[in-house]
Amino acid sequence: MNIQDRINKLKNEIEQHNVNYYVNDNPQISDFDYDCLLTKLEQLEKNNPDLVTSDSPTQRVGAPPIDKFKSITHRIPLLSLANAMNEDELIQFNNQICKTLGNDINLEYICEPKIDGVAVELVYENGYFSYGSTRGNGLVGEDITHNLKTIKSIPLKLISNYKIPTLLEVRGEVFINHKDFIDMNKLREQNGEQVFANPRNCAAGSLRQLDSSITYSRPLRIFCYAPGVVEGITLKSQEQFLNCLPKWGLPVSPIIEKCTTIEQLLSYYKKIEHERNNLKYDIDGIVIKVNSYQYQEKLGERSKSPRWAIAGKLKPKQG
Repeated sequence: MNIQDRINKLKNEIEQHNVNYYVNDNPQISDFDYDCLLTKLEQLEKNNPDLVTSDSPTQRVGAPPIDKFKSITHRIPLLSLANAMNEDELIQFNNQICKTLGNDINLEYICEPKIDGVAVELVYENGYFSYGSTRGNGLVGEDITHNLKTIKSIPLKLISNYKIPTLLEVRGEVFINHKDFIDMNKLREQNGEQVFANPRNCAAGSLRQLDSSITYSRPLRIFCYAPGVVEGITLKSQEQFLNCLPKWGLPVSPIIEKCTTIEQLLSYYKKIEHERNNLKYDIDGIVIKVNSYQYQEKLGERSKSPRWAIAGKLKPKQG
């Protein structure tokens, strides 16, 4: 096997282990063995610098610190969601959807947990991670490409287990698991460094570092949940989109459900409220979206939020 083939084999192996760990929640090797693979790749690339490519796992960190963040205009605005504070308001939301679309249609909702993290947008061109940004004001965000590249759960190259779009904009939420957060703070305490107040603030601060090596040292993860502009493939529903994401190597929440009745929707809301303290990460509600993109288009948007989606807020945690 020549040097190029060995490098390609290692790159594919490492990225597959990232997918096993972050997408499938099923690691196949130890952290030590993973680090050994990465070290082998680094050594090969160091000896053959002409074979280093932008999608190599070794290129996640190493960019020189930047002076300031550039602005990026979103092709499609990242709208905020209207809130439902209780079950009655979720029922009102469903009634309004039925009134607009008609009671005789087969209405489906996709229900997802609302991760308490930081909203970002990732842009892939011909399968390669091109750039990424914060939500910002919904219209314009900050270019944080150098920091997003350090997050191992974000593939630098999409896996071709399914037809890859020529352009894929995907929205997601960057967050930190409870255990990772506790472990990080313990280490900071041992080193005499100031501990972080909570996972969300830590994630937000990590993404706004001018030096990506600092971001790289933080245990950031991502769950992806919504499309922006998608070209080269036709998607008809939120369910289809969410099913595609893991096939491309992008993580999604494992506790997403499809509901076809208001009773099922309310049941999901109650279930997540009950299970929230057992989750590995913080959430502050659920997100309910009309599944069909055709129906979403028909329902349209208000000035700041879509009519086809709502956030079902949970009661604030006690203590």
